[in-house]
Amino acid sequence: MSVGLDDVVAAETSLSSVDGARGVLIVRGLSLAELAGYKSFEDLSYLLFEGQFADLPRRGDFAAALGAARVGA
Repeated sequence: MSVGLDDVVAAETSLSSVDGARGVLIVRGLSLAELAGYKSFEDLSYLLFEGQFADLPRRGDFAAALGAARVGA
């Protein structure tokens, strides 16, 4: 019997994976270092919801929907 949480799966998701030994967080196939500071909130939100970055027309619609949801909250 092992002590601690090594090799214990708490949940499964397609959104991200964590390599704790290397200190790496992968979000939809991209490292957090690749995403941080380079993409907008709307771009990253779209990536999380849809699994890809939006093309410009769809990004505008998505950004508008996010903005409307923020105002209504």
